[in-house]
Amino acid sequence: MLSRPRAAAAHLSLAALLLTLAAAPGRAQVLIALTRSGSGARAAGMANAFVAVSDDGTAASWNPAGLAQLRKPELSLVYSVSPHVLRITGERSPDDRFAFTNRRFGYTNSSLDFASLALPFEVAHRPVTLQLGWQRLYQLSGTLAGDIVRLPLVDPDEPARSISVNDTLTGQIDIVSLAGAMKPTGRTSLGGSLNIYRGRWTDRNDLVESAGPESAFSSITSRNRIRGHNLTAGLLLTYPSWNAGIVYHSPFWSSYSLDTELRSNRAPAGTVDVGGSARFRFPRNMGAGIAWRPAVLWTVAADVNHDQWTNALVDRLRDHPGAVNFFDGLPPELSTTRDTLSFSFGMEHLFPREGSVVPLRLGFAWEPQGPMDPVTRDPVEYLTLCAGGGYNTNRLKFDVALQYRWTGFQASEVLSVDSTVAGGLNRDAIGRVASREWRFKFSVIYRILDTKKVKDLVGRVFG
Repeated sequence: MLSRPRAAAAHLSLAALLLTLAAAPGRAQVLIALTRSGSGARAAGMANAFVAVSDDGTAASWNPAGLAQLRKPELSLVYSVSPHVLRITGERSPDDRFAFTNRRFGYTNSSLDFASLALPFEVAHRPVTLQLGWQRLYQLSGTLAGDIVRLPLVDPDEPARSISVNDTLTGQIDIVSLAGAMKPTGRTSLGGSLNIYRGRWTDRNDLVESAGPESAFSSITSRNRIRGHNLTAGLLLTYPSWNAGIVYHSPFWSSYSLDTELRSNRAPAGTVDVGGSARFRFPRNMGAGIAWRPAVLWTVAADVNHDQWTNALVDRLRDHPGAVNFFDGLPPELSTTRDTLSFSFGMEHLFPREGSVVPLRLGFAWEPQGPMDPVTRDPVEYLTLCAGGGYNTNRLKFDVALQYRWTGFQASEVLSVDSTVAGGLNRDAIGRVASREWRFKFSVIYRILDTKKVKDLVGRVFG
């Protein structure tokens, strides 16, 4: 049996478990793009409808079978910049005794998104491609900070209360992959990759309440680490006027470590390690796509992706029996997390010029999110508009894309020290969240045209 202070701290660790997504409004949907997508500005300009296209250096991050379409070695780099704007309005306490002032947050994430080297060659007169790649799957960074005033609606004699909130998330989850593809027939490509996951992030939630001379504060800092590996398999069918592809990302258990530190003038301070031999399960993802070329310079593509978020679990937590859902810390039979089916549609038109091609890309996507607020149970569904272009030569491909994502949903929030210390599903406010995000992606792909030295090197390695 845990002592009361240790039990409270362990419960807070579980509530903060895994990004404290249930404790802050829309954290999963606002700070993290919960999709299992690949990288590249060309794909981004087509709303990520790229499973059946996958014909450049970023192919393995979408459908590794697409690597078999490469004919020259390629070096790829992708950079991403994402400004976010979040508004929380109309917040009221669940019993309608208090109202909270509106807030607006803004922050920007930027980082290298993808890097790879792909080497095509032949084995027994069959095209084969190997690729070594790195991808930043999730950039876990963002800050929601501001001051709030809690105003009484029922008792006019009750004083207003000032609340200062600072939620900060810093870290990332990266993948290093070794991918390969071959063409067993002229129309069929098969591919796969071994993916090694590494992740580290820190989540800090600071809350200060002030009412006259009285004040209370709480600070919860959670440090998280994961490591594991899985497999991806893909199939691509290529015909003169259309392609079709499917991709499967296998589920896997990764090692998971979490320690949480609590500091508050309303509870004993302490640090609790609830990780130990804990495991985190990445859920499976399946995608299918089709690409149609109605004319020589046109490509129209559509993808559908299924993510099994209900199977994103954490188990073997110290002092806690059974598995819990990654996003809300609840047992699977009580969790509000749902599986999602997302759709994307994109098109590309090429404008040939002497020695180069200028592409124009447009796209639209519907991206429902797996996590839902455990109190309001309001589904979160993003809509995305995309546009892109570039300048491509036979040796160098430069692409740029802009994506605009938006959504609105009802969310609950913890805005008192007492509720923070109590943990569980205690909520002090329910309001409307409006999220807006811009995504800028820049890709550079360098194609090595003089391949004699590369072929000689591959020949010596593979005999």
